[in-house]
Amino acid sequence: MTASMRQSEVTHLFANPILNACHFTYRDVTMKQWNLNLNKTISTTLLGALLTTVSVPVLAQDEIIRGELPPMPTVQWISEPSDYKVEEFANDLQVVWSIKFAPDGRMFVTERPGRVRIISADGVMDPQPWLSIEERIFFQGESGLTGLAFHPDYPADPRVYVMYTYMTDEGPYNRISYYTDDQGRAGEETVLYDELAAQAQGGSHSGGTLQFGSDGMLYVATGDAFERQRSNDLNDLSGAVLRITPEGEVPADNPWANNPVWAHGMRNPHGLSWQPATGNLFTGDHGPTGEDGLMAHDRIVVLEGGRHHGWPVMVGAIDSPDYVDPILTFVPSSPPGDVMFYDNDLMPELQNDLFVSVLGFQPQDRQNLMRIRFQDASDPSKPTAIERWFNDGEGNSVYGRLRALATGPDGAIYVGTSNHDGRQMTAHHREQPDRILRITPAN
Repeated sequence: MTASMRQSEVTHLFANPILNACHFTYRDVTMKQWNLNLNKTISTTLLGALLTTVSVPVLAQDEIIRGELPPMPTVQWISEPSDYKVEEFANDLQVVWSIKFAPDGRMFVTERPGRVRIISADGVMDPQPWLSIEERIFFQGESGLTGLAFHPDYPADPRVYVMYTYMTDEGPYNRISYYTDDQGRAGEETVLYDELAAQAQGGSHSGGTLQFGSDGMLYVATGDAFERQRSNDLNDLSGAVLRITPEGEVPADNPWANNPVWAHGMRNPHGLSWQPATGNLFTGDHGPTGEDGLMAHDRIVVLEGGRHHGWPVMVGAIDSPDYVDPILTFVPSSPPGDVMFYDNDLMPELQNDLFVSVLGFQPQDRQNLMRIRFQDASDPSKPTAIERWFNDGEGNSVYGRLRALATGPDGAIYVGTSNHDGRQMTAHHREQPDRILRITPAN
């Protein structure tokens, strides 16, 4: 597979030869269209090979399976964590989506309307954006300029990767590309993947997270564009975590040959972070908002390469070898904005804790910064305690909608607000510019 691939080209390239030989599509098997009375002949042997080749090992059901909720550890609500100091680091921003630190200490911030800002170590924002592509951005719902990542060898290799939603005459699409850093500003753009699915009516479920792993590969979280069948389809790059080389090629050791999909079965994953103690990759995934009458069921998932992670087959946990169950499922809703393991010596008591920024329309929707602890030595990815910071649990949120998370070179935790994305229903938060908060020890 070559770089600068369109979704349609990926689908054609990866079309399963067994399915093609029988004039089936992948969707015939996965999306409830399998019917042995169809005018399509298939032998028992070929059927076995077919179901082995297709990643979804059981036929889809008529409705989403209601699984059990995984065990929920003790939850403590803390409006003002007494051991930590929160200060405003930067303001006058609009819908902060991603925060990344360059090796020289500069903070790169994506604003979803289409700007990449640079903020110095002392909180001074460059008045000129590093990148401004507002004229082409589809800034609606959850779409726009989202993820950002530096090449692992930055600045020697000056590539800065972004993901964004743009508008065409045919409607919106998502794109993964990189810009070269040219004397402190974005230079030429190189497109890696284009025409990825985006929702035209509402702009929801674009995913958008970019994160380089220790293996030097770029991991990309994509949403299902509010078309849930996409998450089941390996010919579709939606509702998945992709794994590609810095040049956009498919690594030879990806689980499905010639396919950038590394894991699938997600609805709208936000955030990717590796657990320091295990190397496991975690994500937060948004649960249903009305599909088959279901709400909430936002979840934390430990991703497994080559596996299906449940959506749209199930919510909750069903204990099936065919699917990866979440480690946490939240009812009522706790929609994740970002996930980040803390791994710095400034606050050693937080090491190996997973921080999850929680969105929500109103304070009673549990807008908070969640701290998830893992203290079971026999099962290091088992949640053992949860703290919810900056909300009293009774509908009083201190900072409103939270999204972007980062650990700075100083060891502080940086949190970006998202109160100007059209979804904050509380005037007090909506009337303030979005900002970046800095969390450090109180003493």
